[in-house]
Amino acid sequence: MQENTIPWIIKVVPAVVGAILALVLSGDIDKNGKIQVSLGVIGKFLFSVSVSLYGGSAFIEYYELSKYSHMAQGFVMLMFAVFGLLGIGILYQSIALMQGKPLSEVISEVKAAFISILSNGKGGKN
Repeated sequence: MQENTIPWIIKVVPAVVGAILALVLSGDIDKNGKIQVSLGVIGKFLFSVSVSLYGGSAFIEYYELSKYSHMAQGFVMLMFAVFGLLGIGILYQSIALMQGKPLSEVISEVKAAFISILSNGKGGKN
């Protein structure tokens, strides 16, 4: 393995782990580790990894964090993978509100999402 490949591995592995964590939080992977593979799940995974790699890299470059260790940069990638989809969801709901969607409908969708996350994707049923 070349010497310049190791920093990329240290950044890509947290991106993939973060994407898997995001799938757990969204309820696509249950508490037993089972996953129903579909185009939606594959799309979420790829989107989460992409947000992590591109967003994390842009964040590191913009705030000049490249002087820190590769592990610290990997942590930034992990945070972008896990919370990137959350941020995109907030942006989506904000746009929906500006286009006339009732606030009560947005609140009910967010509430349902939190119930789903907190109950391991079972929609509040134990």
